[in-house]
Amino acid sequence: MSKRKRVLVMLARGGHSQADVAAIVGCSKRDVSECARFLRESGMGVDELEAMSEADAAAIFAAPPRGRDESHLQVDAPALVERKSRSPRLPLKLMWAEHCEAASAAGKVPYSYSQFCEIFSEEAKRSGASAHFVHEPGQKAYVDWAGDVAWLTDRVTGRRTKVYVLVICLPRSGWMWAGGYADMSMRSWLDGHMRAFEAIGGVPHVLVPDNCATATDRAGAGVTKINDTYRRFAEHYGCGILPARVRRPRDKSLAEGTVNIVEQWAIAPSHELCFRDLGEFDDYLADRVDWLNAREMPDHGASRDERLLEELPHLLPLPPSRYEMCDWYRPKVAPDYHVRVGYMHYSVPYGLVGRTVDVGVTDSVVRVMDGGEVVAEHPRLRGRRGQYSTDESHMPPEHRDARSPWSRERFESWADRVGPATGECIRRVLASRPVVEQAFVPCRNILGLSKSRSPELLERACARFAAGPAVPSYTALKDTIAAIRAEDAEARLAGAAPGDVGRGVVDRAKSAGRTRGADAWKRGE
Repeated sequence: MSKRKRVLVMLARGGHSQADVAAIVGCSKRDVSECARFLRESGMGVDELEAMSEADAAAIFAAPPRGRDESHLQVDAPALVERKSRSPRLPLKLMWAEHCEAASAAGKVPYSYSQFCEIFSEEAKRSGASAHFVHEPGQKAYVDWAGDVAWLTDRVTGRRTKVYVLVICLPRSGWMWAGGYADMSMRSWLDGHMRAFEAIGGVPHVLVPDNCATATDRAGAGVTKINDTYRRFAEHYGCGILPARVRRPRDKSLAEGTVNIVEQWAIAPSHELCFRDLGEFDDYLADRVDWLNAREMPDHGASRDERLLEELPHLLPLPPSRYEMCDWYRPKVAPDYHVRVGYMHYSVPYGLVGRTVDVGVTDSVVRVMDGGEVVAEHPRLRGRRGQYSTDESHMPPEHRDARSPWSRERFESWADRVGPATGECIRRVLASRPVVEQAFVPCRNILGLSKSRSPELLERACARFAAGPAVPSYTALKDTIAAIRAEDAEARLAGAAPGDVGRGVVDRAKSAGRTRGADAWKRGE
């Protein structure tokens, strides 16, 4: 579903404010407002919106904005910014209340509090002043890597390796979470988010990360684009992502302050200790952060844990399952209607032969997508390279109905033509496997000895195994055939007929050497 259609459907279903929809979908509040106006005027329901084409939804979303509404009392933003600079602790909500009273006296409509704050922030940005952020409970979470690192010491070599610390905090309560990682990869980044959400017991509506490579992609000078993997992660948890501006630490001053606290009270003391593995350091870090969260803050008269209880009702619920890290590939479908990913082969509908498809690989599942739709799903293969996972429904009818050239009847018939002992040995091999198809390759190798050697030699070798309970193998039969040929050669030298060896005592004195006794090697006196 496109962004345009998703905005309309979310507004029609309800349960989210326009600001929440803009943050979750990743579009401007003006576009969401235009979609809300369209819903009020048209009265369309959820079913009608879901049946709407993408072109119609795009046309609605891209409709030109309305002109300036003169019914609203305009805000004197420069005067407000100057007033705020003189009295930094003066709250914006008080200014907004005065704006509402002035609008009522003038017979005009006041701006909403969110619009009022946006107008003030734009003017403050132009004038260079800084605004005091008003954080709603459960609304945001700041994410950042700590600048300082901890160290692990190898038990044997004593070599030290870095530990990078990820810090996540809720600005309303100041509650913080921190975790150590061996690298700053995307997998570590997302794992830290999931562990923090589980520790909090919910999901904030908006994530505010720094402009690190695991969160954003630089699309150009001054342009920031959210990383695709991070965006899919946020969609799974139902939250939005609003990265801080580049080189604007005041946008996330609380995050900088929280990171500074973790560096001073947790990372710096860890330099005087010795940690052998990451789990040992994580236990230490969790203890220190829990102590910081439980400690009373003088400015508020309560601890971070106590203030977190106020935010919990406003958080989004955790999804039923964790987000699975997914690696994406774009292979071409081979003529055998399989795609190759990670040296393994997975089937797709045969009609896609020659097409380039999208393949998402998680730790447990491989999903093949074509045009945004899942066309095949397989359990991920592991172990030996070159394995195949084939769904019969993906095969052409002529392939699906064809009789396999390998079957129990074929191998038994082949063995019986060689001889009764060979037939008995092949039946033992077929019965020795829990799945009969697993015995087809050993049977083919054994019966192949009738071609590379001779049927008679294979029958004589199988006769020796048929007399006992053992299950013959290809190697054992090959060695037995070699021994039989050697015995036949000795029999010919002894004047006996081949095959008579082993039926009686054979004198090998004519062909065997003699070893002298110990007396022959004594020195004469």
